[in-house]
Amino acid sequence: MNEEFLHRIEEIVTGLGYECVHAGIRSEFGRLKLQVLIDTLGGINAGDCELVSGHINSYLDSMPEIPGLDKGRYYLEVSSPGIERPLYKLEDYERFHGREARVRLSKLIDGRKTFTGIIQNVSDGMVVILSEGKEYSLPFQEIKGGNLVFRFNDEHRKKRREK
Repeated sequence: MNEEFLHRIEEIVTGLGYECVHAGIRSEFGRLKLQVLIDTLGGINAGDCELVSGHINSYLDSMPEIPGLDKGRYYLEVSSPGIERPLYKLEDYERFHGREARVRLSKLIDGRKTFTGIIQNVSDGMVVILSEGKEYSLPFQEIKGGNLVFRFNDEHRKKRREK
């Protein structure tokens, strides 16, 4: 995959005033997808996604060749990262210090590959998670995926049951 190409996608998103949470190419149901996750204070709506998608499409249409994609044989998805926002970069873990996250590792640490807990600290390439009353230092290079965890409080649960 061409990092320069994805960097240009990120520049388009940030140039429009949004945060580019992630830009990447992946295979889904036998087709390639250019996925772009955007965010901003106050959240993202369909109009935001449409605006960003239009600018990215204009850029893609102007390219004779798209690195990692066959022209016409892919689709573009621009969306919000959602309430359980994925964490892609070490900086994401720093930013969401104090929040609950689920982290999946590529290797076992203390007999586990998945940790859910509060992000305590990030330093020297390590993410420290407080899980089940114990702190675990997880090497960032071993993290294969992570996301924030959203839990309804009792007030939300009560309202949902009443509906």
